[in-house]
Amino acid sequence: MNEFSWRSRLDSLERFKREVFDVLIIGGGITGAGLALDAAARGLKTALVEKRDFAAGTSSRSTKLIHGGLRYLEQFDFALVREALLEGSVLARIAPHQTEAFPFVIPIYADRRRNYDHPLIMRAGLFLYDLLAGRQNFAKHRRLSREEALNLAPQLDPNGLKGAFVYYDALTNDSRLVIEIIKAANQQGAAIANYAKVESYLRDANGKITGARLLNELSGERIELRARVTINATGVWMEEMIRLEGNSAEGLKKKLRPAKGIHLTIAANRLRVDAAWLIPSLTGHRFYFVVPWEDRVNIGTTDTDYEGGKDFPQAESDEVAEILNAINSYFPEANLDTSDVISAWAGLRPLISDANAKDTTKVSRKEEMIETADGLISIAGGKLTTYRAMAEHGIDLALKRLGSAAKATTKDIPISGGEMSRVELQQTARQIAAHYNLPNAVTRHLVFSYGSNFDALVRLMLDDERLREPLVAGLPHVKAELIYAARHEMAVSLTDALTRRTRLAMLAGSASLEIAPVAAELMADELGWDAAERARQLDLFAAEFAREYQANR
Repeated sequence: MNEFSWRSRLDSLERFKREVFDVLIIGGGITGAGLALDAAARGLKTALVEKRDFAAGTSSRSTKLIHGGLRYLEQFDFALVREALLEGSVLARIAPHQTEAFPFVIPIYADRRRNYDHPLIMRAGLFLYDLLAGRQNFAKHRRLSREEALNLAPQLDPNGLKGAFVYYDALTNDSRLVIEIIKAANQQGAAIANYAKVESYLRDANGKITGARLLNELSGERIELRARVTINATGVWMEEMIRLEGNSAEGLKKKLRPAKGIHLTIAANRLRVDAAWLIPSLTGHRFYFVVPWEDRVNIGTTDTDYEGGKDFPQAESDEVAEILNAINSYFPEANLDTSDVISAWAGLRPLISDANAKDTTKVSRKEEMIETADGLISIAGGKLTTYRAMAEHGIDLALKRLGSAAKATTKDIPISGGEMSRVELQQTARQIAAHYNLPNAVTRHLVFSYGSNFDALVRLMLDDERLREPLVAGLPHVKAELIYAARHEMAVSLTDALTRRTRLAMLAGSASLEIAPVAAELMADELGWDAAERARQLDLFAAEFAREYQANR
């Protein structure tokens, strides 16, 4: 497979200096990644820059769902739900390793206060959900008996339980989805670099933006990148990029309204569930999700206005307590407390709102595109699930500016690793396990984390037996993944590898700190780190872990 490493990054930086691009995309989250793939696939000379690492913000901190958004039906946002459900079916085809159809269950209790809504209303909503999904539906909803519900969640409170509804959405690994899209964009010819910060814009005599001045955060070098169209896809930093250099943000009729959501990751044996659960809040009209994910369980999320620093939002102790109390009220046998929390993490939703919306739960998740007088196109809002459609709309506008009409093709382009179906991946996992004497859990993890790119990891393990060794006891991750991250996924720091490529900071919690020296040693040979740099990387990872994956007590 193609290399996508620190060397690829240097190649892109050199291209930035000498070429004029059709489109410059600022932001390496899910939206920017989708824009880069769409633009490059249509034949546009494309550049993407990200000030930190890919998916370092919101796009690694979602609930990990590919879903239509059942609760958006209450807001009569049928078009958004329909679009998201259809986009979910597209993802199942072009990203099969990152789209797992999964049952979602809503309990029904005799006590109305413990139900999200009246069962008849919920049933009607689920019928409509199925109708909007049409033939692309993963499966139709149905009613579960009390016994069936308890079989799926043996710790669920049985008192007054009448049954449940089950419907189907999908799970994903959000930051891995982003990196696979980024890699696909690179394979289509896009020049891409992380740790490349936009400091200011280049402008013509009329003040129109013609590119950007970049700071290479790793070397301190400053670079001028020229582009015919510039798209701001920085999510919650959208307004900061519009106002860069003191601009007045003329034309910004709606405001970006960051909404904070926190999640907790706990061990699967502490909260035993064989499906994802939607747990109604007892204090407000909303759900908490309980989602089996990557041999763990994620629970959350909150949805509140946020006015703090955007780079490093944290889970606060009272927010952790809120979620634990809500889950314990429905799973009393679990009796979760803070000692069960492997990691606690927060993300900011980049919602676009008018002044009349009272709270963030009522703000639409539909994307908005904003054009300012200097020619900057900004796109924000939307959902992880609808990234591809958002990107298509954004590049349609860019092409209109460029006077071209190339059609979008990303509905039919597999993202990196997406060349095999889930059935083929399942068969492959069994074959690899038998042929190479690997644990089934390891091979399943490899094929569904990396898709058809799994063979590169197998080759690494064949070349060096040590790379077959596990990184963290009880988890299927192996040492080869760190070499792969550096060589094929532009991980240029220990933090990149342990937080966003392997997700071990989230999944292993403090155990990721314990294995960090081993990880740094493995990456050192690939990235040329000496002893001083290894020590610096360990310090940086420890600081980010404490800041972003532990509750602020």
